Amino acid sequence: SSGINAEWLLRPGNMALPCDNFYEFKRLLTTFRDKDDKVIYNLNALLPTASFSDKVDAATNCQKFKTELLDLHQQREQMINSCLEFQQNKLASASNETKRPIQRVIRSLKQEASVEKIVKERSNAFFQTKCNPYMNFNASL
Repeated sequence: SSGINAEWLLRPGNMALPCDNFYEFKRLLTTFRDKDDKVIYNLNALLPTASFSDKVDAATNCQKFKTELLDLHQQREQMINSCLEFQQNKLASASNETKRPIQRVIRSLKQEASVEKIVKERSNAFFQTKCNPYMNFNASL
């Protein structure tokens, strides 16, 4: 065990992760995924239509949103991996009677990692569609 025994893990930025309560963890993850949707909405709102393209610095907006989306993706990936590690350490020291619920949580966390890949792919596809016309390079996350 790595000495992690707190129910809530403190991560960078003093964000507490409820790794011992999957329901709370899922709620937090959903909040972070909602932020992804808001960033995409804002990017859509800030990019110009063809008639206004000379009045907006679309390339700068795209770069800004790329940074925001990448940060959100990295934060969520770290959240999932941290709680997965926490649960795997917990499983290693669990008695046989208490292993099954921990294994369920580990499976759920792995499913969330798969969902995260889909969310990233969706964001990347949107970003490419919206930003490629304004970037000097192939825009991708």
